[in-house]
Amino acid sequence: MRWSGRTKRGSSLVFAGVLSLPLAACGGAPSDGGLGSTLGNLIAFNSTTAPPLPARGPSEIDVECPEVLVAEGQSAMRTYAGADRSNASLRHQYSFGEMSRECRAVDGKVDIRVGVSGYVLAGPMGGPGSFQAPVRIYVRRDSDGQIVQSRTYRVAATIAAGQAQADFAVVSEPLTVPLIRTDVSQDYSIFVGFDGSPDRPQQAAPKRRGN
Repeated sequence: MRWSGRTKRGSSLVFAGVLSLPLAACGGAPSDGGLGSTLGNLIAFNSTTAPPLPARGPSEIDVECPEVLVAEGQSAMRTYAGADRSNASLRHQYSFGEMSRECRAVDGKVDIRVGVSGYVLAGPMGGPGSFQAPVRIYVRRDSDGQIVQSRTYRVAATIAAGQAQADFAVVSEPLTVPLIRTDVSQDYSIFVGFDGSPDRPQQAAPKRRGN
């Protein structure tokens, strides 16, 4: 079993435009609140966001797990007030923080589980509230570029009154792929990305008026 918090920062990592947001407009520099350093513990302590993996058995073998890549063009997500796409009209920006992964191989298969943390920042036109954003985690077979496993999770974050940001974290359920060789990174790549548009702030249901 291998668990690692490292991410590969190669050509598939695209942060252009993400860091261009003025921090002053968002209330300061982001902080992951320690979530990144504890992603491994989310699995170790049976996170409620994913079922626990079984205990290591005698037939389990050690494998080299692929590093986590951010899908091109999906490293951040922004929402705006109206059609204007300038920083002045920014409502919220969703960004990734730390990422980790774990691979366990047994009986010719590999179970891959991925942990992701991130944060949502309020822009000049944003504010407190509860939000959700779709995060997609998938495994690609590199020999033909085929996506062999994919899961999408709607991660929640709540910006409290008087605050400018909130953290989120998610751990995927096992993504199972055939074991080709012990160096799994030679055959598969792991990707994460924001998929689609985030939900609007959750509004309370209107109260019914009495007769």
